[in-house]
Amino acid sequence: MCMKRFSNLQRLWFYRVLTLITTAILVHILAVWAAPRLIMQLLMQGPMAQTMNMQNQAAFPPRVTAASRTVVMPSPDLLYSVCVFDVTAGPLRISANPNLKSYWSIALYAANSDNFFVINDRKAGTTPVDLWLVSDSGSRSTLPIPAGAQVVVAPSRTGFLLMRVLTGDYEAEKAVIEPARHTLTCTPV
Repeated sequence: MCMKRFSNLQRLWFYRVLTLITTAILVHILAVWAAPRLIMQLLMQGPMAQTMNMQNQAAFPPRVTAASRTVVMPSPDLLYSVCVFDVTAGPLRISANPNLKSYWSIALYAANSDNFFVINDRKAGTTPVDLWLVSDSGSRSTLPIPAGAQVVVAPSRTGFLLMRVLTGDYEAEKAVIEPARHTLTCTPV
């Protein structure tokens, strides 16, 4: 009789541990899969995106200050330009010609927050950026791709573009930095 109770107790703990492990695995999978997508949806369709009207067009948020908290721990040494892209209806042409001696970069993020493309001052040099962003599942468009344009395949139909421009002394560099970052365009083709 003592063996039977011990066996039932073992069985009870086995099912408890199995339930705990299964729950932990499911929560982990949901968090790893869902969290990046939810964050990107908030970023691409949230209040800032609505206010700045950045759907398939460049937007230029104000300079980051110590009080800024739209991004966790924002850098006051960087100026940001953004664009929410949607290549469902067709390609998007992204162009910029910062022509700066300091650091700048353009990064593209998929709807799940994966970074899938980056170009910066070192890679581009003094050559203007001309990207033809297309969907991975759609046709690449029957429109002729301009000479010199680089085709970039987006892994999702929607995503986010983030341009960063470094400034050491914003007030002294403002006359050069602001026009440079405003060269960014995101235009549906």
